[in-house]
Amino acid sequence: MEGGTPRDDTAARLASNVEPLLAETRAHLLHKEPDRARASFLRLPELESRRKSYLEATLRDFYASGLFDIPVLLTFLEALPSWHWTLDGCAVLHNVSSALRAPSSGAGGGGNALRALEARQRKFPQMPLAFFLLKLMSHLEGSARVRAESYWYAWVSPTLRAVASGQPLELKILSRTGRSEYRQGDTSKEEILYAPGNAGTFDNDRRNALCWVGERAEGSESEEAAWPQDKDRAKAQWRLIPSDVHTDTFLLQSVRFEEYLYSADYAKFKKDSRGKSRSRTFTWRKPGESPGPAGKWQLVSLSVEERDVFALYNPYQREFLYAPTADLLDSKRRHVLTRAAPDGAREASNTEGGAMWCAWRIVPAQQSSMERGVEAFFAKKYPVAVEQLTQALKDLPDNTEHVKCFAYRMTANLRLCRFDLVAPDFQAIQSLGGDKAAIFHGLAHLWEENASYLAAMANSSPDLQIQAIEISTSPENPFFMRHQLSKGDDYFVRRDFQAAIVCYQEAATCNPTITSTASEGSGLEDPETTRQRVRAYVSCAKCFFALDESENAWQYLSIAHDITGVSVEGEAAILLWKGKCRRAQKSYDDSLELLEKAFDRASAASAASACLPSSAGTPMSAAVLKRSILMEMKVVGLLRQGVYDTLLTTEENGVASSTVESNGISSPVTGGDAEKTLTQMMEIFHCPLSLELMDDPVTTPDGNTYERSMIEQHLEVNGCFDPLTRAPLTKSQLHPNRALKQLMETLLSDHRLGLLLASCST
Repeated sequence: MEGGTPRDDTAARLASNVEPLLAETRAHLLHKEPDRARASFLRLPELESRRKSYLEATLRDFYASGLFDIPVLLTFLEALPSWHWTLDGCAVLHNVSSALRAPSSGAGGGGNALRALEARQRKFPQMPLAFFLLKLMSHLEGSARVRAESYWYAWVSPTLRAVASGQPLELKILSRTGRSEYRQGDTSKEEILYAPGNAGTFDNDRRNALCWVGERAEGSESEEAAWPQDKDRAKAQWRLIPSDVHTDTFLLQSVRFEEYLYSADYAKFKKDSRGKSRSRTFTWRKPGESPGPAGKWQLVSLSVEERDVFALYNPYQREFLYAPTADLLDSKRRHVLTRAAPDGAREASNTEGGAMWCAWRIVPAQQSSMERGVEAFFAKKYPVAVEQLTQALKDLPDNTEHVKCFAYRMTANLRLCRFDLVAPDFQAIQSLGGDKAAIFHGLAHLWEENASYLAAMANSSPDLQIQAIEISTSPENPFFMRHQLSKGDDYFVRRDFQAAIVCYQEAATCNPTITSTASEGSGLEDPETTRQRVRAYVSCAKCFFALDESENAWQYLSIAHDITGVSVEGEAAILLWKGKCRRAQKSYDDSLELLEKAFDRASAASAASACLPSSAGTPMSAAVLKRSILMEMKVVGLLRQGVYDTLLTTEENGVASSTVESNGISSPVTGGDAEKTLTQMMEIFHCPLSLELMDDPVTTPDGNTYERSMIEQHLEVNGCFDPLTRAPLTKSQLHPNRALKQLMETLLSDHRLGLLLASCST
């Protein structure tokens, strides 16, 4: 049978279009033209569904061959239209570099293997991608930030995270621990690198670098290399400062003296037992002054399993940093030198440490229990994660950090099948704001995993409980509605109204399978589900209103109004927003009628209870709702009276003018122009958390303004941070915005409003 099927023809045509575009993209990257490479890449067919394979085909082989410059690749990836695409490309680069950087099995410390490892790792540095991820995390939101953070912990060791963050490190030589490929070794024999005081100087310009051997404990036959508590710990702390952000080459600076370590090409140390020359190491005793190329060090990772074990290679001397076992300065201190790797495949002798002769454990000088817990979580060391995160809850006073501790700890317990420990942490997050707090902290994925399990637990037999871990969040899940509402609130605060509408619509139309006992068999929703559903429809309407789509807003408000069992305060909120819609449509009489009904409902709710219970998802108290309705009525009343239309006409005294000069041409100010001016001015008086007019505006240290009751409620239920900037925030940092409140009072005064509008339009 001649010819192929239509599917085969399509595939052939697609392939014929793809390869030239991939080749064109690679060519632009080779010529260091990331913008043109991006343009070629975006012309590829079916890009959304096939982007991962395209990125793999574009990047993998040429990067593995060392033909691409990593700064060019990162610029190209950052310019892609989606951050998830950017992270897909990062995953390709990481997979290639991790495979090619890995130490060869059984290579040990043999000279040839060590030199080959150094050369490979120099071609595929880790720090550029680490800095890139750190940069992405600083401004990403939502699922992209969650993904970037998971890569940050999974790909970047604690050592390199400390380097990227500028934190001090401690370096401990492993040559005397007895550690090998088959033995863990004695950690008490790890000797710490330090810069001595004046007693350890070599001359006026140079200070010896030494390892602390330790002291013999009283009554003990062994020596402990632990740093004495009575000595300055800063002498044993160092900073690895990148000499080039696109390589793994660093300057090694003493924290105590701010002096740089270097390998000297003069004043050579005596030769070793095999007659090989060795170089002394010093710090240059001129703080902040670089010792030149001899002060540059390359990190060489020696272990896949232990991410904090490295060799320090000096490219200038072509030698490795080490502490010879036979060369002591005195009983407490050991010389630190550099020397070349052994010849051929030979390893260093066992007396020199064998394969570990130049191995250093490089760890952050200070690492919080939170950081250790999250690191252990991503390393899948869940028992350690639970232990450290439990300690972190005792150490951290801030509710904002508590949310993270609870989220990671409950997930670690879930994966350890400690099912009885999941619910308490879940309930603890509930009290701190529930899924809304989890979303604000980028931990929605952990919340969903645990919520799905607990939902299944409530409706499953014991035999099915373990399988519940596999259940994904779905519209039938009782947590789904609240979760989507919280996601919508997050988008709403950031004014991404289209994304918020999608979340609110999913919340409004879902049907949870589990209802409260009181409503079982009655066919009615429980009151809490009804309240959440009404809130979802009203929130949808608020988004449409913000997008100037008042007709769509009205439709959603009508649906909410028709729901059986709407509370009195819920009905008041619906009528308030219906009044806003009619005001936007210039039906002022209808608007006032609706607002009067809203005020009656809010007054009834206020009489029944002075304030609604504070909980996650409670929109406003009845008192605040009444104030919002009254302010809206005043605005509608001004518009209905046409105050500004009258005052925006030509007056004999010239106080207000009916014309606006533009490029020398005068044109009359219309009522529409004035109303637009009013709308623009009124926007700054709305709280970003509710879109309601503020009655008591307060400002934060970052300059954001909120209604006091709304921001205080946020701080109570979601944690102590600014919802717009995520910066730490407490109630004591809120200050009244008196200037804005005075301006609002001016605007809501009939005569002053007209004069101000007139002056703004002339």
